[in-house]
Amino acid sequence: MRPTVLIADGHRLYADALSAMLSPAYDIVGIGTNGRELTELAVRFEPDLIVTGISMPVLNGLEALRVLKTMGLHSKVIVLTMHVDVSLAVDAFRSGASAFVLKTASLEEFTNALQVVQGGGCYLSLQLPSDLVSVLAEAASHPAVGG
Repeated sequence: MRPTVLIADGHRLYADALSAMLSPAYDIVGIGTNGRELTELAVRFEPDLIVTGISMPVLNGLEALRVLKTMGLHSKVIVLTMHVDVSLAVDAFRSGASAFVLKTASLEEFTNALQVVQGGGCYLSLQLPSDLVSVLAEAASHPAVGG
């Protein structure tokens, strides 16, 4: 059985392109364009993986992850973002993400991140000026508000 994936991004064309790229290997269960749609679709479909952006209307991606975390959803999350910001990466892991990948990453890096997360690991984009251990340690030192 192929893994199920939910995609959420504030730009529908980008989300559709991700869907087309992933659909040969994954079952795409839904596409959301804001954080509220992300939470609703995640609760409805309980996907294996969620690929989400941060900058979305209504509820941003990290706020949506915090909501899902309080609901006990066990989907693994890959944050795919344009923001080259270590503090956002820390916040993403605090909020329940398993990976923080920059949208400037190569297809090879994104595919690698998917595989690492599916295998139960964590992944941090190679383009960030920090390492995974430091980011995870910082995330663990101060739990998310409400988490």
